[in-house]
Amino acid sequence: MHPGKVPPDILSRIIFKHLGKEDPDVILGPGLGQDASVLGVGEKVIVAATDPITGSVEDVGWLAVHVNANDIATFGVRPRWFLASLMLPVGCDEKQIEHIVGQINRAANSLGIAVVGGHSEITEGIDRPIVAGFMLGVADDGEFVTSSGARPGDAIVLTKSIGIEGTSILASEGKEKLERLLGEKLVEQALSLRNEISVVAEGLAAFKTGHVTAMHDPTEGGIYNGLHELCDASSVGFEIDTSAMAIDEATQRICETLAVNPMELISSGCMILTCSDSHANQVVDAIERTGVAATRIGSIHPEATHRRTTQGVDVPRPETDVLWTALKRVKSL
Repeated sequence: MHPGKVPPDILSRIIFKHLGKEDPDVILGPGLGQDASVLGVGEKVIVAATDPITGSVEDVGWLAVHVNANDIATFGVRPRWFLASLMLPVGCDEKQIEHIVGQINRAANSLGIAVVGGHSEITEGIDRPIVAGFMLGVADDGEFVTSSGARPGDAIVLTKSIGIEGTSILASEGKEKLERLLGEKLVEQALSLRNEISVVAEGLAAFKTGHVTAMHDPTEGGIYNGLHELCDASSVGFEIDTSAMAIDEATQRICETLAVNPMELISSGCMILTCSDSHANQVVDAIERTGVAATRIGSIHPEATHRRTTQGVDVPRPETDVLWTALKRVKSL
């Protein structure tokens, strides 16, 4: 198998068949395209998500908080509590540990999140630090949205631009080499995208309109994979206008230099959401009042196998994220 997410068919055939005891308080368990689980506790629900950071060294702590917070925010719920498992390579020193936990602290403070526990160890067999995060949020029962509610005819809205996380990772991991090719100004622009990783503000604002039917955080496999995942969860198809998708100049230039497709680059920082066609402008306006750009990029199709551009081209499901190829190419520049 390729690096990245386990393929959907293996999730369905193997992993989802081994889930322990059935529990009536599990409102939403594991499923294709689902960003988190929902657990009933009295009149409240807990939304729980977990995600590791494996592709970044320089920003591993920062990303661990924001990527997991995003998974909670796509439910329209505010993330509140974070736990982290730190796996550190042999030879890691105190300065590196301070760097990682300092990033976790700053990211958590920026979102009003408490770090409530975790684990740390020096681990044989790895050559870079890995942080596996776990985030929790709480809401009233019924006061959340999932990625499985998209309906035929719904508008598809994209926030910010594609490839945000991947661009910032490539700029930090290949800074000096990319500066020689593209200039310091453009690489600084790419590095600044790390500050755009969070989708908490726009996720909460969109949910408050009452018109959102589904939200999803496109991570590995980029915007293309994110669209497939949302439609897997909702058993629908899509038709999208790729020319309507915003792409930062730094993302475009770096992807061109490394010969990878930005549509398949890890895209934490943007969010895909669906809403009734008649309320699309209202949802876009609510998001933009938070200072975040939002654009309608397509619509939901009733046929689950219909996943195309407006030009009639089938949208491929990425086998892996192009980040892994791009990281190898950065090192060989």
